[in-house]
Amino acid sequence: MINISASEFMIICSSVLLVFLLLTEVLDWTQLFPWIENECNFPPFTFGYTDRNGPHMWKLLYPDSNGSNQSPINIATRLVVVVQPSEPLRWNGYDKGPLSMTIANNENNVIVSTVWGNLNRPYIEGGCLTNIYDLCSMMFHWGQSNDEGSEHTLDYVRYPMELQVWHIKRGFNSLLEAIAAKESDGILIVSFFFQITNADNPYLDHIVRNLRRIVKPGTKVHVPPFPLLWIFPHFETDYYTYNGSLTQPPCSEIVTWILQPEPIAISSSQIAQFRQICSPDGPIPLNCRPVQPVNDRSVYFYS
Repeated sequence: MINISASEFMIICSSVLLVFLLLTEVLDWTQLFPWIENECNFPPFTFGYTDRNGPHMWKLLYPDSNGSNQSPINIATRLVVVVQPSEPLRWNGYDKGPLSMTIANNENNVIVSTVWGNLNRPYIEGGCLTNIYDLCSMMFHWGQSNDEGSEHTLDYVRYPMELQVWHIKRGFNSLLEAIAAKESDGILIVSFFFQITNADNPYLDHIVRNLRRIVKPGTKVHVPPFPLLWIFPHFETDYYTYNGSLTQPPCSEIVTWILQPEPIAISSSQIAQFRQICSPDGPIPLNCRPVQPVNDRSVYFYS
């Protein structure tokens, strides 16, 4: 035990107080501990896929995510309602390139966006659709292994990646406008699964070779435009469809989903490039929402 006198103790306390006062003059404590300015709460919530901000937390801030028509879902193929369509799906303009194209890391996903200017924006109609839907953007979801990555599952089989091609109902000027309108058929998302093959898929090179340029969250690059038909094939029949929601906040139940069950080829080395993409929390090993209850919804197969 250390023995010190009262006078020595006072000198030590005075020295400590002096050091503390000097530090408060030269240090910004709110920079060292940002939660001080936030009344000792955690930093503001932004959604992601970690334990801190993942899907299990979304229900606290996004009421729509508690709905009964949420996405993604598992498609039980033996339970689908088979429909003989009166007309096929019609794809218009997907064989032409846009005026400009960007690939972005939005901190959770890889997004491909296009600008068409005076060119005719691609659109889809017919089949199961009662409206015309204009192309908006494309989003990729992946997992940390080749056994997970797709948001939807077929008979609980999960693919290593899923491409979601977003469209908005004609009449809306933007995705935000379509979400704000909260119309049950305001958005169409066409999904494609990916399956691992030994050889690279050369049609994905335009995207994969640019991923190293957007590893950091919030970055984007302009790339030479190319027709979207290079990435995903057109199909007129043999697809699943159901009514659901956005798979990310705000999880609005405004989406008509179309899923093509025939997967697109991708190699292990190509999908590994997606797994290098980072969020503010580090590399994104997985950016998929778990499957949601189907409840009393019907899933249709247009043959």
